[in-house]
Amino acid sequence: MRNTVSARVWFAAVLVGFLAVGNGAAEAAGACKLVPNDRGLPGKILVCGENLTIRPAQGARYKLFYEKGRPLPAGARLDNGALLIEFHPTATQGDFEILTPIAIAAVRGTKWAMDVTKARTSTLVLAGAVAVTSRPLNEYVILTAGQGVDISAGDTALVQKQWGQARVRELLSRFGE
Repeated sequence: MRNTVSARVWFAAVLVGFLAVGNGAAEAAGACKLVPNDRGLPGKILVCGENLTIRPAQGARYKLFYEKGRPLPAGARLDNGALLIEFHPTATQGDFEILTPIAIAAVRGTKWAMDVTKARTSTLVLAGAVAVTSRPLNEYVILTAGQGVDISAGDTALVQKQWGQARVRELLSRFGE
């Protein structure tokens, strides 16, 4: 699926009905915390109650951003490396975004991975659905479980495809999966 529309408009229009309200445990806690990696890998995992988990691969560089009135981060800016994200919406926060230099991934509840290099942003969906927008093209695709997309600055079109098992294993092994 390929479209050219404003990122906010497509997100509301395409994913209506995908919203499932979470239990609000993270909202009650009001904070996120870094915990040791439970898979024997270096680095820490960001855990925000039951609603958001961000597992960075070694060397990943990312920064959270917040919106007023939201207890959970609204998203993360990923400049380099890979993140494995699991997000479950709450009554007050129905979406989460990952911003990269050349792509935006927005979701309403799913598990997905993103890998960013200077030349390319790659996104793989493990469960649910993720809308991925190419900033240079202002086009997006909706990915579902097992699908991925690679976006480079010089692309003339977005191509979503089913990722092969070897590529999936290679990416997920960086997170101890």
